[in-house]
Amino acid sequence: MEEGNYPNGDTDALWLARMFQELPPVPVAPALQARVLASFDAVAERRRAGFRGFLRRLGETVWPGAPVWQPAAVLAASLAIGITAGTFLPVEQALADGVEQPGAVALDALPNFDLGENS
Repeated sequence: MEEGNYPNGDTDALWLARMFQELPPVPVAPALQARVLASFDAVAERRRAGFRGFLRRLGETVWPGAPVWQPAAVLAASLAIGITAGTFLPVEQALADGVEQPGAVALDALPNFDLGENS
C-alpha cells in the first residue's frame, strides 16, 4: 500500500491497513452463521406480514405466549365489570357513609386563584 493514498501521509492509517492485511482470517462458526441467517429470515417475514404481523407482535408484547382471545376476553370482562359497577352502584350511594361530601362537581364555575394578595 502506498503512503500517497492517505492525506498528509497518515502513517497511522497505513500501519493499521498493514496490520489488517497480516492478520489471519477467522472462520465463522456454522452455528453462528445459521443463527444470523435465521434472524434475518425472521425479520424479513415480520416485514412481509404487515398489519397482522404488527398486531401479533403487539399481542406478544402485552401478554407473551397467550392466544389473541385471552387478552381480549380479559379486557372485555373488566370493561363489563366496570360498566356494571358504575350503573348499579352510583357515586352518591358509594359516598353515603355519613361523611358530608358533594355528589356532583361544578365544572361551570370559574376557578378561584386567590394568592393572598389584596388587589
